[in-house]
Amino acid sequence: MGPALASEDIFYDTSLGPSIAPTVRRLADLAPRTLALMHGSSFDGDAVTALHHLASAYDKRLRAAMSEVSA
Repeated sequence: MGPALASEDIFYDTSLGPSIAPTVRRLADLAPRTLALMHGSSFDGDAVTALHHLASAYDKRLRAAMSEVSA
């Protein structure tokens, strides 16, 4: 999770919107065992928990971005 979020901080490659976290949570509901990254290595482990952590991180980032816009 850490490297993915660190990459996001550098490249801003995820389009933050209200549907990103729910979409990631729906992916977690499929109970994957492996997560394949675009051009990186795959993650073989507790993918469900990793996806839930990612969704929570996206929720937090979206709330922060929205508060900056409305400030």
